[in-house]
Amino acid sequence: MTSRRSAACLSASLGALIVSLLLEGTIIAQDCSILDLQFPTASVTATQDRDRMLCLLGIKFPTLPPRIEDPNRPVNAWPRDPANPEGNWTDPRGHLVTRTPFGLWTTYDSDSGAQGGAMSGYGDYGPFSTPRYTDIDLLKMKDGTPVTTAEDWWTKRRPEIFSLIQQELYGRAIDPHIPINWTVSAITTGVQTVNGVDYPYRQKTFTGVVDTSSYPALRNTPVITAQCRFPAESGRRYPVIITYGEGVSRFQYTAPYGIGVCSYNPTSVQPDSGGANLSSYLIGLINKGNWRKPDDPGALVAWAWGVSRLIDRFATDPDLDAEKVGVEGHSRYGKSALVAAAYDDRIVVVWPSDAGALGTAIARRHWGEPLEFVASSTSEYHWVNGNIMKYMGPLNPGGYIPRRLELLDVDAHSTVALIAPRAIFITNGTDTPPGFGDAWADPRGTFLSGLLASPVWELLGWPGLIIPPGTVFTSGPDESVGGTPPFNVAFIDGTIGWRRQIEGHTPVPNWPTFAQFAARYLRDERPVIIPNQKFTVAKGSTNVGKVAAIDPDGGTLRSWQITGGTGVGKFSIDRSTGQITVKDPASLDLSDTPSYTLQVAVGDGLLMSRSETVTISAATVQLVTTATLTKLADGSYQATVVITNNGFANAENVRLTSATLGAVSATSLPVALGTIPAGGSASVTLQFPASAGPSGSAVIERYAGSYAGGTFLGSIRARLP
Repeated sequence: MTSRRSAACLSASLGALIVSLLLEGTIIAQDCSILDLQFPTASVTATQDRDRMLCLLGIKFPTLPPRIEDPNRPVNAWPRDPANPEGNWTDPRGHLVTRTPFGLWTTYDSDSGAQGGAMSGYGDYGPFSTPRYTDIDLLKMKDGTPVTTAEDWWTKRRPEIFSLIQQELYGRAIDPHIPINWTVSAITTGVQTVNGVDYPYRQKTFTGVVDTSSYPALRNTPVITAQCRFPAESGRRYPVIITYGEGVSRFQYTAPYGIGVCSYNPTSVQPDSGGANLSSYLIGLINKGNWRKPDDPGALVAWAWGVSRLIDRFATDPDLDAEKVGVEGHSRYGKSALVAAAYDDRIVVVWPSDAGALGTAIARRHWGEPLEFVASSTSEYHWVNGNIMKYMGPLNPGGYIPRRLELLDVDAHSTVALIAPRAIFITNGTDTPPGFGDAWADPRGTFLSGLLASPVWELLGWPGLIIPPGTVFTSGPDESVGGTPPFNVAFIDGTIGWRRQIEGHTPVPNWPTFAQFAARYLRDERPVIIPNQKFTVAKGSTNVGKVAAIDPDGGTLRSWQITGGTGVGKFSIDRSTGQITVKDPASLDLSDTPSYTLQVAVGDGLLMSRSETVTISAATVQLVTTATLTKLADGSYQATVVITNNGFANAENVRLTSATLGAVSATSLPVALGTIPAGGSASVTLQFPASAGPSGSAVIERYAGSYAGGTFLGSIRARLP
């Protein structure tokens, strides 16, 4: 565990970073002449690149009054340096208070009034407050249509949210098929001692050099690197947690659970800076060295892409299990960890530690770092896409709050919900020391993202965030109105976990809880649906069949759901049994569409299976006859007749009742053939007299018969042998 002193040092270093960001963030100069530069060069600055995006979108910084004269300034805040009122301000709680280039002040309303944090004059304007931004209901489509079933979520609402997340916040997903040349180092060994227990380990480093042949002029080659430490015993594949650069020493927390750790270096894929770097490395590669477009990805998506490519590589590794991967990142890397899990459903469990603005903190709320700061700061704008800049500034000309945030269709809880029903552990800290800790990352706003996303987990059949009734929430001058569950208490009974550390802006105190939480899912075996299952349905019937699946752990299968397919809306599945039925037999057109597909999935209470496709076809019988003729020694003819069922239903009580060769009939008819299953066949040998004709004569063979519910006919042009 980190001591209070070391945690304070971490917070102090964060505070120094915030100070530099805030000072930079107040710059309001804007130069649109950069639009005349058709192609970016290695000398483009972050300010030039940011301004170009603003100008491209037709956005200009407003003219603002001096801070000391600003009518929207917090009434209980003042310049930290009275001689420099245009610098950073502070408040009675020691918070850092600043103003964005679009005039929004950083505020920290509490229930202590002027004795608490800087007051906006409007409250936090977030969820559960009055007034507030219009609620974004995750279980309603953008047009207001209710989302009432798991099928609605998978086939309608989730795709809508994912599209909006890419358009409005983070940028489009990056092609997963860009070639990568992988090398793996030799394995080293060692022992890590945890609480007096020795844990032998093996260790190796993955290096993936991204192929730049699609744009050879790229200035810098993106490289994926990860050092991995995992249990020493060979002969099995281990679950693993990919952490954003925290080092393999985090194995001390996962070793007791038999889980490995990989320390991933995101900045060798895409640097944590804007300007010229956005036309190089991975983002430069996909844009072939050109400027970013408004919906192009930022660094958060680029870093997440590197995580996904590591998972690709683990699929062929003898030591690490690509089916059992967790991801952890802290602060800005917590934002990217969240994005990674939202964009890649192979990630089993994710921990976006203290992820704050444009991570796990609600953006449509005013407490701590605002969206406007991220989108306009030359030290942070590169994390996200350009379109996000459209949501800066007041909603109404000449107004202050509400801001254009009202126009956002998605928020942090929307991104969190994309992870459902997988596991997520959400954390935040305290403002330790005051002004240099997690007030900037908005602890209550972070808590709310999990709380507001919980209904999606519940819709899918998993528990969301569980806070026991009677839990006393935090309050006081340092706390947002409404507070959070108490400090240093782990709430991990649900699939959404929560813990708020007392130590400030650091992940260290939460690692033991996360390891325990993650092990629950990473050590579970995912249910498996038997592949290539086929069913038939008769016209007018509701019954289709029961999907078969197994749980390797022997757990109870539950939460069956339809996740896609051409049969969406026409069939339903029983959540408990996997029984598929027709929703409305009268509206099921089996003549024009004789076959449908459904993607189905099932859970075991912890993990959901991969979706498998089942096929549902019209219960039709289609009997086709073929025959082979042979001339016997006595001049008669023998026909070997094969009747094949090319339909989707079994043909029962099949009888061959008539067979003619030219003008003569076969003997020994009728013949009972029993049941011919779908795709199966039956054969019978028939005799025809020599009077059918001489060898070489052209004749027509005709066969007829019946089966339960119908008849069949067949004719074959033949030449007598």
